[in-house]
Amino acid sequence: MLMAMRLDSSIPRRFDGLPLRLWVWAVMTALATPAAGLTWPPQPLHHQETASGQSVPASQQSQSQSGPGQQTSGAEQVLDWLAWIRAPLESVSSPDVGALGRAFDLRVIKQEDAPSEYPSPSVELIDVGDLDGDGVPEVVVKLPPPPVAEPQDSAQSPASPAYSQGLYLLSWDGSHWKPSSLAASGQTSQFKIVRLSKSVPGYVAVVNVVGDNALPYPAIFQVREHEAELVWDSQVGDNRYSAFEHGRIEFQNDSRLHQTVMIETGRADPGLLEFEPGGRRGFNGRCVYHWDGETYVPVETEYSPGPDNSLYRFIAALHLHDFRGAYALIDPGKFLKTDTPTLEQFRHVIETQWREFLDDQVFQAREAKAGSPDALAFELPDQHYVYRPTLSEDGKFLLTGLERTVEDPGTETPGDSP
Repeated sequence: MLMAMRLDSSIPRRFDGLPLRLWVWAVMTALATPAAGLTWPPQPLHHQETASGQSVPASQQSQSQSGPGQQTSGAEQVLDWLAWIRAPLESVSSPDVGALGRAFDLRVIKQEDAPSEYPSPSVELIDVGDLDGDGVPEVVVKLPPPPVAEPQDSAQSPASPAYSQGLYLLSWDGSHWKPSSLAASGQTSQFKIVRLSKSVPGYVAVVNVVGDNALPYPAIFQVREHEAELVWDSQVGDNRYSAFEHGRIEFQNDSRLHQTVMIETGRADPGLLEFEPGGRRGFNGRCVYHWDGETYVPVETEYSPGPDNSLYRFIAALHLHDFRGAYALIDPGKFLKTDTPTLEQFRHVIETQWREFLDDQVFQAREAKAGSPDALAFELPDQHYVYRPTLSEDGKFLLTGLERTVEDPGTETPGDSP
């Protein structure tokens, strides 16, 4: 009895957020392994691939490669969440989602009723409708983020991203519920049911947010043979998707196109003029994507107006030798310092004095305090060129002047550093 009381006092901290049935199952799993003790999440399974591609069990690894006290590297550790999900499913022999919920000791909710907070602090079962046309709805399992220890000094230790422990799909195959993975653990993921074809009831769109710059990468799954099958991944292969920093992806139904369009908004990174990640310089973009039967392709891109957007468009136009397009971005009289400016005069000036803009060059924006001489400066590091533009203040952001100096690396105007 004393031992049971001691265990009971430590369990709630490890299994916080789990429904009762899964809480009991996790405890029993831990108690079945006395040497390992109580663990949440479940103990990792150690795998290592051989030259033939076969997975070597942990016990064999310890005998052949690892000595006493040695541990397998993090890259070789895999948490078998599918096995953890399968355990409650073994007792379910009905396609009724109510019976499925009772196996997990949870209420199955509709997607529109799911909490807006993400990642959710608890396990969720979400009815997403019949995606494969067999008359039985599919269910998405959202696992909560792993528990993290509170920092000793919360004032100086920033909070870590709340990564989830994965998204999984449950589909009834005629005799039992079959789980498959939609998103791996260790990343922030969101999902949406989308319509891309008249013949398929629905697809699952999953958006994974990656890295410190919060780059959103969407993927599309179709339910085939009662499993989630990947049909498009924006991170793999040759596609025209471009992720915006700290971007956001929305899916909107278009009745005219009979499909769900994808809309991405965020900090643009179009190239040619690079901006410091996390800096104040740059501009936002909005891109609309349509599904072409195999992939999402961009059909409309807009950028927020502003000084940096004008500079980028000017550089991009000259990069393409589009003198007319670049000429439309300047105040001709002030830029050329003449009362009778012409397009040909502008072209002659660029070709004789600013040849670097016609080459395959990548410029970098400087970070400086607003109002300083370098507030809009950019540079060409390879040639030590620094450019200080001036723009109109009428809301059109037209280039009224451009000065170029040669500066040694690290040179900057005193007091201009952020």
